[in-house]
Amino acid sequence: MAIYECCVTNFNEAVKAEAKGANRIELCENLALGGTTPSYGTIKNVVKKLNIPTMVMIRPRGGNFEFNSEEVIIMLEDIRVAKSIGAYGVVIGALNNKKIDLEVTKKLIEEAKPMNITFHMAFDEIENKFEALDLLIELGVNRILTKGCLTNALEGKENIKKYIEYADNRIVIMPGCKVDYENKYDLMKYTGAIEVHGTKIV
Repeated sequence: MAIYECCVTNFNEAVKAEAKGANRIELCENLALGGTTPSYGTIKNVVKKLNIPTMVMIRPRGGNFEFNSEEVIIMLEDIRVAKSIGAYGVVIGALNNKKIDLEVTKKLIEEAKPMNITFHMAFDEIENKFEALDLLIELGVNRILTKGCLTNALEGKENIKKYIEYADNRIVIMPGCKVDYENKYDLMKYTGAIEVHGTKIV
């Protein structure tokens, strides 16, 4: 079954997305900054009221994806909160010199288990994508959100198709950025994607 993950920033948007046919939610705040962790109250009410899975963004600020030790402590605590509320999963990503920050990523994954895990668009800033794919598979990440390393997923569809072929069902590659309810079908058919992500996906 195809998964249409709708990116929302508040409770009302989440309710509307489910009503319009989204079958999973990514919950965040500050989309203008690329998405940051939502409030406790927002997470709690969305998880409680919706009948579809909620993925919670774990990111303490906008800007780059290189986090200091204090920011890592914050992310670990936010993961614990999301888990205690009953969220389906978390959306994470940490880099160091255009590579996956292995030490930080391992900590976040260990804290998140057994929740579902998405590695977010920090992936698009990594130099060696296929090496990163193999590493994320090894670490037990469930999916990667990507725009194909270009301006948006429509422009990056060739790269996305290559990632999906390389992944060979070992991990889900989920296109996002400018994917909407009109163009998602063509993009899925072209790339072979089974999950898509966007603010207007439904």
